[in-house]
Amino acid sequence: MLELNPKRSVKISNDQWFGRLSLAIVAGYFVVGLWPFDFRPHNRVDWSGNSVGLHFQPYSIAYDPAPLPALPESGVAPGMPAHFTAELWVATRREPANNVFNIVTIHNPRLPLDFVLGQWKQDFLLRGTTWQPQPGDAIREVGVYHALPNQSARFITIRSDGAGTDFYMDGAVTGHFPQFVLNARALDGQLILGNNASGKTPWTGWLFGLALYNRALSPAEIGWHRALWTQGRARQLTRAPGLTALYLFDEGRGQQVKDYSGNGHRVIIPSSFQPIHRDLLLAPWKDVSYNRPDYSDIAINVLGFLPFGFCFFLYRHARRPQRLVTNALLVVLAGVAVSLTIEVMQAWLPNRTSSLNDFITDTAGTLLGVALALAVRHKFVGTESVSKTS
Repeated sequence: MLELNPKRSVKISNDQWFGRLSLAIVAGYFVVGLWPFDFRPHNRVDWSGNSVGLHFQPYSIAYDPAPLPALPESGVAPGMPAHFTAELWVATRREPANNVFNIVTIHNPRLPLDFVLGQWKQDFLLRGTTWQPQPGDAIREVGVYHALPNQSARFITIRSDGAGTDFYMDGAVTGHFPQFVLNARALDGQLILGNNASGKTPWTGWLFGLALYNRALSPAEIGWHRALWTQGRARQLTRAPGLTALYLFDEGRGQQVKDYSGNGHRVIIPSSFQPIHRDLLLAPWKDVSYNRPDYSDIAINVLGFLPFGFCFFLYRHARRPQRLVTNALLVVLAGVAVSLTIEVMQAWLPNRTSSLNDFITDTAGTLLGVALALAVRHKFVGTESVSKTS
């Protein structure tokens, strides 16, 4: 005869609940870290309509696929002071104060810092590797305050004769820096417009003309060149001594900009935004935008990965309660794998930075979650007996 109402003990554990919660947390990390999942966005570089010039918007980039012409045999030797002139005709929008945005970059991977003509708010800056390296290759920059009024065209000239650097705004001297001298190789690299090599400093504005010379122009030449540019006669500069690159941006359409210097170069405008160089796990000492620790970002990363370490450890502990050290090690390694995967994928996103700081703080958050779970594991993982009638 069968007994219809037996009593039996049922072991109830939280392993499934914590396991599913851990998976949901990981999915949330990928959504937050990679949104909006646009790995090949449209390159937002357009011609300026009826006038000459290119219009740059985030996210945008244009570049010369080949390095600029090397220094002439009669010029200065590598490692010596740079003699150069850069002419730039631009109109900018006011940029936020969270970074320096690159108008013109010359990328030379053999130097600690790229040559950069950039914008910070309404200030115009020159950055680069100096002739005499500073301790720790610190960022060196000089510039002119309030030189870039919003949406107003300015003709800017930067010249260096190996003894100092001078800035001219619309033909008038606005800055003299006798102690700032760049390395001779600073102008020997790949020309990039509207961004830097990693695509993380997109500039917004209009570029109407650009010329580079491997010598310092005289004040008289600077005034004469400005007149040629603003009067639409810049093609006469093709015969100027020492001309390295001359871009008039007068094509009006297409995906190439001609170099009128005679050196056979060109700037291409790709249809999709793709950086030239991808920074993977960028260290703070290599990040030119890094100033001081962002404690709020550190706190967000640590607290963000804490729930994963906490929940995944309790899941492992519910299944194998005798293996505390093994469980803790596996959870930390899982946190490392998740964070590393996200940071690697972020190197392919224009609106994200693959950061060593984030990777370290994510790992610290996982460790903190494991430590907290170890302290309170008996309150969350256990068994209880209940009576069930069948």
